[in-house]
Amino acid sequence: MFRDSRGASRRTFLRWAVGVSALTLAAACTSTAPPAPSAGATPPAAAGTARVAGAQLATAVPAATNPPQPAAAAAVKRGGILKAQRQNDWPTHDPHLTQTNSQDMPLVFDYLTRIDRNPTTGNFDIRPSLAESWDLPDSKTVVFKLRAGVKFHDGTDCDAAAVKWNLDRLMTHPQSAGKNHTASIASVEVVDPTTVRLLLKTPSPVLFVNLSSEADSVTGMISPTHAQKVGDTGLAQQAVGTGPYQMAEFRPGSQAVYRRNPTYWKKAADGSALPFMDEVRIVLQQDSSAALLQLRAGDLDLITPVAGRDVASVKGNPALSYVESSTQGQLYCLVFNARPGARLAGDDMKKVRQAILYGLDRDTVAKTIGLGLGEANYYHVVPGQVGYGETVPRYAYDPAKAKQLLTEAGYPDGIDIQLDFTSRPEDTQNAQVYQQMLAKIGVRLTLQPSERVAWVNKTLAGNFEFGSYLSGVRPDPDVALGYRVGTNGSGNYAAWTDPAVDAALEEGRSTYDAAKRQAAYETVQQKIFDAAYYGFVWRRSGTFAMTSALKGFQTPLQGYFSNSMELWLDR
Repeated sequence: MFRDSRGASRRTFLRWAVGVSALTLAAACTSTAPPAPSAGATPPAAAGTARVAGAQLATAVPAATNPPQPAAAAAVKRGGILKAQRQNDWPTHDPHLTQTNSQDMPLVFDYLTRIDRNPTTGNFDIRPSLAESWDLPDSKTVVFKLRAGVKFHDGTDCDAAAVKWNLDRLMTHPQSAGKNHTASIASVEVVDPTTVRLLLKTPSPVLFVNLSSEADSVTGMISPTHAQKVGDTGLAQQAVGTGPYQMAEFRPGSQAVYRRNPTYWKKAADGSALPFMDEVRIVLQQDSSAALLQLRAGDLDLITPVAGRDVASVKGNPALSYVESSTQGQLYCLVFNARPGARLAGDDMKKVRQAILYGLDRDTVAKTIGLGLGEANYYHVVPGQVGYGETVPRYAYDPAKAKQLLTEAGYPDGIDIQLDFTSRPEDTQNAQVYQQMLAKIGVRLTLQPSERVAWVNKTLAGNFEFGSYLSGVRPDPDVALGYRVGTNGSGNYAAWTDPAVDAALEEGRSTYDAAKRQAAYETVQQKIFDAAYYGFVWRRSGTFAMTSALKGFQTPLQGYFSNSMELWLDR
């Protein structure tokens, strides 16, 4: 679990530490990166790199507790069907346009880079994937050498032209969810069939993270031939990548089925073919308690999250395994519509927004709903992450101040507001607790639940006053903050725009200087506090439960499958 430094030792925090082993940035603390060798060299980390985003992502606490241990390669059983839970319906199977991080994406799509746990150090390192190596001839040029012979599921080549097409689409598509992820790229050039050159606008300490599946899964490589044949509408229904599984069936609101790719390029640690399993079925189940019942009955093999009230029973069941992951923290957040004309937008309603944020007792919410897994949260970055700062102001519980602000805003008798939220059981419980707490300061909430996809569409269209949402911890603050509050951030539900925020985000994503990055993201956090369009309530670690028959599960930095392709079933 994440711990706030005001109440726990610094050693217990999640830390994103950066080295140079995979990125090969020889001077991570300077404002530019000098020429460096290809990926894979391992020079010693420079002093002061502990909080620069880059090649090595380290945690000071174990990323998983009580994880199942992988068996020896000789014991692997091939075949079988894995049934995994998904809590949200599928808005699209197009990674470039998705607005909700999808654990399915790494089954179908590969990424230029990947983030794997280093078995020796326990750190998360950026490693080659579709790009088998890269060079940095200067601070604003990256040359990727692609793996030769990789095919999309439709039989076409995943070559330099295909990679350029994908990156160009991420950079320019009007609905792209990857504009923030590719913000540092000025242009993409095809050098030869297996070589791509990226010309950058500025040096980029986060580019290699953003091109991995851990950055919201949006930068997956899709078949240009398939995309041009079926268009955006077809891509939403049928995923075609280079990944270990091919999409075989999709029933919206029910399940998606993926079958083994017999020509997958990646090999297991012993050199044998991957993947081990014949099929993966992703089953929609929004209720975590119902999912646990299905797991116990054998109808599911892998679920997340596990509610706090259920942890003890999972741990005590020899047929199940429990995993807790600090890197997969979940943040419960609030958003106000900042669009011109919105009821709570503008300076005139700022005190109302502030009153709401002061009117929530975060510790009580976390204890009531988290039941041992939750704690209060005040920012979109977490303790130990770049941008988290002790001097950044926060909205602590202060009901007297909240009432005073409402009176000053012209609402001495209170105000009626609609809260839109996702109709999952825990989200509903959050909304009900918020309703009870805010009633005490005179804010009378009308609760409006919607299915997750409908909530996202409604919110992005600006058809709301006040919303509650669940967000994840991202591997770098540029991914978290740029995505959420940047003018071009595809997850900027508020549609809030501030030139000073955009300037600070640009500073943070374009320097390797740790102190400058920290200052830039602290500026963003300060601006979030000042504007009061976003609020943060509580957070918890990611939790998984699985059948003990599932072997080889190593908790990814994000999601189910990013670094767990060597899964197999002992049955």
